[in-house]
Amino acid sequence: MLKLIKGILYRMVTSKAYLITPLVITPIVIAAAIYFSSSMITKANIGVVGADNINLKSNEINMIRLKEDVPLSDLVKNKYDAVLTFNNGKVAVDTIKDNNFKEKLEKLLNGEQVVIKEGEKRGVAANIVGFLTMFVLALGVMLYKFFFNDKKGISNRVISSNITYEQYVASHFASVFVMIFIPTLTVTILAKLLLNLDTAVTAIELAFIVFILSLLAAAYGLLISSIVKDEESASMLGIMLNITTTLIAGSFFTISNNSLISAIGKLFPQRHILNFTMSLENGKGLNYISLSNVLIVSLMMICLSFLITRFKMRRYN
Repeated sequence: MLKLIKGILYRMVTSKAYLITPLVITPIVIAAAIYFSSSMITKANIGVVGADNINLKSNEINMIRLKEDVPLSDLVKNKYDAVLTFNNGKVAVDTIKDNNFKEKLEKLLNGEQVVIKEGEKRGVAANIVGFLTMFVLALGVMLYKFFFNDKKGISNRVISSNITYEQYVASHFASVFVMIFIPTLTVTILAKLLLNLDTAVTAIELAFIVFILSLLAAAYGLLISSIVKDEESASMLGIMLNITTTLIAGSFFTISNNSLISAIGKLFPQRHILNFTMSLENGKGLNYISLSNVLIVSLMMICLSFLITRFKMRRYN
């Protein structure tokens, strides 16, 4: 099995596409995360429409006078955390953040003193991990190219050798994991050390997070590749599901204050990876619940991939 892993890795390393993607795109993703983290304003940007004399008594709010309503896209892009629209003595609060944030703004409008930001805060490390999550999961699907190339001849390979179907699939999984983990880890740690990023997370902790994320990505790519027949269909399905679930999980920012969407987002492993990172950032140590959830989901995807591939190969035989 070790020889098989070495053979797959050799084919990957000699293919430029396998090296360019993780070594070129990963630094760009991290740079984007660092840029957005450093440009984040600590105060909440609140747009005000229809009232020039309103003044919310809070040091955590930056009020911006607006002449007209802003499009929803400005809220989605975090240009404004909320927009207060005054009309005929009534005020409407528009925000895509959770209900707790909206209730605090309403209390401020009533003259009450509240703390806007409390609990866990998302720092530089969480932003880097959030941005990396979608890219690494997509990479997990893209790197199973040789798995598809070998599918047609996998039966002959297994029959003519001393390895099992499970060992053959595990070899591809291990190879993809290595191709995700090592480049991503190298670039991430170098970015932290060379740029002296104040991540509130040590290099060892960050390496462990990248390890868990790479494990999840390799398992996710293996499951998609086991279900779908060809590489093109796997890429389309894998990227579509990746984008949808990662956004709902809130890896970049909270996309809705709807309780149902928030509950669904908490089911995805991307959210648990983010919670794990934020727990370390806020000095709470290892979040064993989030860590366990990610590992369980990854293990389930690996086992399911073995079963699907074994069933297909036996039926093919």
